[in-house]
Amino acid sequence: MDWSRAKTILILSFLLLNITLGYELWSNQWMIGDKKASADQAEELNKLMQSRGIRLSVDIPKDVPKMKEIVVKWVEGNNFGRKVTLSEPLKYNRFISKGTLRDMNSNTIPHAEAYRYDPISGLDGLYVMNQMHGDYPMFDVNLELYMTNGEISAYKQSFVEVESAPGDEKEEKKVIPAYTVLRTLSDKFLQNGAVIQDIRLGYHGQLYDSEKRLLVPTWRVAVEGGDVYYVNGFRGDVENPQPINLGPAK
Repeated sequence: MDWSRAKTILILSFLLLNITLGYELWSNQWMIGDKKASADQAEELNKLMQSRGIRLSVDIPKDVPKMKEIVVKWVEGNNFGRKVTLSEPLKYNRFISKGTLRDMNSNTIPHAEAYRYDPISGLDGLYVMNQMHGDYPMFDVNLELYMTNGEISAYKQSFVEVESAPGDEKEEKKVIPAYTVLRTLSDKFLQNGAVIQDIRLGYHGQLYDSEKRLLVPTWRVAVEGGDVYYVNGFRGDVENPQPINLGPAK
């Protein structure tokens, strides 16, 4: 037996084992530290909200994903931007369909599968849906469904194509936690007794009429009574509150 070779193999095996155990220990400590930080943030936020009578009617998102800014381009044609009356109404139940239009004939409503129901917009007789980019809604790109007797009788939509993100060579960045967003709003923006009804991460950028627009990862926080706050997902900047979209544009 070549004892020198066997000794070398044993040393390398123990070294690899130590590296593996060390990584697992570091990983576990990091996860424990991260959970402790989240618990501390939650406790601090809870005390602040209780002191001001602010309540939550939804769970606080715990995920802190990595995201990038994106550039979108308006798509014209297919009656985008115009109200279109259907020759035959379409049956649609957002609860059965889980808020999507995936099973709907795309020849009737172009790109119907690209949208998901927005729970804070719309009113009786009108559903509003956001165009999705991956798992996240683009809050300013909407499909409006006009409902009559539980059926879609007409629709109006905007649609964008997502181009390559600016600075693709850059790595994605973690967004700020929802706890941080709510602490800022509770401390400086929300009125005493406010009820937060929705907290959602998506893209936002005030599209206006330009051909292309930069959309930034943004937390949207909706408060009962109509106000919606958009908070930059990287810097934490808070826009002036905007009313919830409760109807189609004139």
